[in-house]
Amino acid sequence: MYIYKISCFILLFIFSINTNSQTFKNQTFKKNIETVLIYKEGWQLSFPIISLTNEDEKITLSFDELGSKINDYAWTIKYCNSDWSESKLDVIDYIDGFSDGSVSDYTLSRNTKLNYVNYKLSFPNSDLRFRKPGNYIIIIYENNDPEQIILTRKFYVINPKVQIKGNIFKQSVSSIAKNQTVNFTIKYPDDIINPVDKLVSVIIKNGEEKINSKGVNPSRLSTNEIAFEHIQSLSFQGANEYRHFDIKSVKFLSDKLEKIENSDKYYKVQLRPDEILSEKKYNYKPDINGKRLIKLENSKQSDIEADYCMVSFRLQAPINLNNGDYYVYGALSDWRISDKFKMKYDDRGFYVANIFLKQGYYNYRYIFNKVGMNIADDAQILSAEGNFYQTENDYYILTYYRNPIDMCDELIGFLHLNTEK
Repeated sequence: MYIYKISCFILLFIFSINTNSQTFKNQTFKKNIETVLIYKEGWQLSFPIISLTNEDEKITLSFDELGSKINDYAWTIKYCNSDWSESKLDVIDYIDGFSDGSVSDYTLSRNTKLNYVNYKLSFPNSDLRFRKPGNYIIIIYENNDPEQIILTRKFYVINPKVQIKGNIFKQSVSSIAKNQTVNFTIKYPDDIINPVDKLVSVIIKNGEEKINSKGVNPSRLSTNEIAFEHIQSLSFQGANEYRHFDIKSVKFLSDKLEKIENSDKYYKVQLRPDEILSEKKYNYKPDINGKRLIKLENSKQSDIEADYCMVSFRLQAPINLNNGDYYVYGALSDWRISDKFKMKYDDRGFYVANIFLKQGYYNYRYIFNKVGMNIADDAQILSAEGNFYQTENDYYILTYYRNPIDMCDELIGFLHLNTEK
């Protein structure tokens, strides 16, 4: 108990640093909280964005807590600037109704070997409406104490005022490390003054990797139009297609599974060994770009009927002598590098990680993170996967307008691009 309290204190201290610096991230702080999902209601794989003016569109947040104990959780929502720093707006400026409340929708798992409680909430609702477009963060805490943070998740509310058109330019030149360039043009109305300074676009690749156009000179300016075309600073590594496995059913072995063991406490799933792909030729494989789909075969209530499995990942590779570690990475890791997904080298020549995952369909990749290097800058990051200009990826462009009256970043444009569409 003493160690747990110290751990909680450290996590809260880290969060307080983020809060003091007024920057929010997608984070989970409490042990045994699993499978945190946030999406546009109706489609689990969707980008978490809704329209300010469409009352039928909602954001859904769900998460599990392992065990059978039902805990007292509450939520609060804050408005953020485009860089996820907390806005100085008053709550009444961006929310109509209540900005906090209790998490009252919870259900115990049913017919599962490993018990858990599924918590869920959707908004806007009869008690909450959004008044301003932009970035929002929802914070879950416990025991009615806003200092006891459980998790934080980002979502977006848009009021479209600009038209965005774009494409992905793929460069086949092997000497160019960043070989997928996002080209886009913004057509804006007359009431937007000084668009070079007041319009800022954020480009997100698949999950969390992002680039900000702030400070980037546009390639072209014309009447009511600003263009960013063939600008190297707005380029990304193509990387490789994601690896995958399917555990929607534990009654048979899908193509990537080697064996399934039915232990007393939970199912043990061992994946077939993976190999290093960086030295191989590009091979197209359909994927869902790093995402995960929680699903139990032949069930309409996968949120409470899907079981948790201990999944064993194995990467067959010589020991990496660089000062760093391999990690399992993707939506399953919340697009973050964390110790929970760190791999260890064994005496059989494998990097191994054993991770609890809820039944469903998963994409993932292996990344190598050098000590002291940022994930976006580390040249070793794709040493297990390779980097190919042909790789199919999703890109999301979000355009913000710095409102000169309220001094906040309103989300006024959104475009989803795919390298193949």
